[in-house]
Amino acid sequence: MTRRETSSASYESVTDLALLTLPSANRVYGRDLGRLAQAEIAAVAPALHGALRAQQVRAIGGVEYIVLTIDGFDDHDRFVLSNLSAAYALFVLTDGDTSLRPLDMQPLAFFDSDLITMQRYSGKTNEQFTHLLVNVAVAVSAAAHERRAQGLAVRLFDPLAGRGTTLNRGLMYGFDVAGVDLDPGDFEAYRTFLTTYLKDNRLSPTVERAAIRKGTLAGAKRCTMTIRRSQHLDVVNDDTVRADQHFSARSFDVLVGDLPYGIHHGSTSSGNLARSPADLVQAALPGWRGLLRRGAGLALAWNLKTFPRGDFEDMLRAAGFDVMADAESFDHRVDRSITRGIVLATTR
Repeated sequence: MTRRETSSASYESVTDLALLTLPSANRVYGRDLGRLAQAEIAAVAPALHGALRAQQVRAIGGVEYIVLTIDGFDDHDRFVLSNLSAAYALFVLTDGDTSLRPLDMQPLAFFDSDLITMQRYSGKTNEQFTHLLVNVAVAVSAAAHERRAQGLAVRLFDPLAGRGTTLNRGLMYGFDVAGVDLDPGDFEAYRTFLTTYLKDNRLSPTVERAAIRKGTLAGAKRCTMTIRRSQHLDVVNDDTVRADQHFSARSFDVLVGDLPYGIHHGSTSSGNLARSPADLVQAALPGWRGLLRRGAGLALAWNLKTFPRGDFEDMLRAAGFDVMADAESFDHRVDRSITRGIVLATTR
């Protein structure tokens, strides 16, 4: 996340903070929310100006908080913590940990929150989890940090865009976003939703639509939008294994996606339904890699029960990625047949 101008405030050299997590509409996800929030905090900690010395879950007044000890906490760090996917309220602990002094939350938001919450449909990924995925992908991306330092928009790519949950989170952060999805119904539903949403909010975008009728990409469709004359969205209806034929090489800073879970969704790499996403990843990964800049961050979620972590990580290394350690801390149960994990990696 980029730093914004914030009001100056005075903090102790070592500050104890209490983070109240956002209530989750998803009961199963909510059960793991505190643990996942701690894993996310650890992932974004390098972006803090201060040093994260400790974090733990503690009950204060009968309510559970994540208590953080930060050496050198400042307003920049307040902004970083405000953008955590589970952040609901933030306090400074005072008077021997008996009082809570509220801090202003300043989440980065280029649009109202209904851009994220308005869509409702079967199979939609939990918005909080999508938020977490984007945060950790950006946290490990040197390419994204360089873009922000240069005053340029971070570019996010979702290789399995669906109806745009990840793309909307990128738009909320002010990113330029792009995606590919094979399902024409999802492609049209997202195009219709976003166009209507922007017009209803008096942000009428410049929209261009195209259909490719000849050549190897025949049958693919494309929708591009320019919002507020500066923010860009580019979505393609085609097989993700051909993503590198639709976008420029080495043009994205982060890749974020939620792979098909197999049991509920299936996956495809050549028009045939497959139970495991392994075949899809094997076929598509070289193309995805070619779209990413050096030092770009990747965060992919998938069902651990259909694709072993070790096999997935080996596949990434063979394709030119460095796999980040300790991603197992994000593993969590979705239902009886799905245990969701995250793999984090960067391009060499």
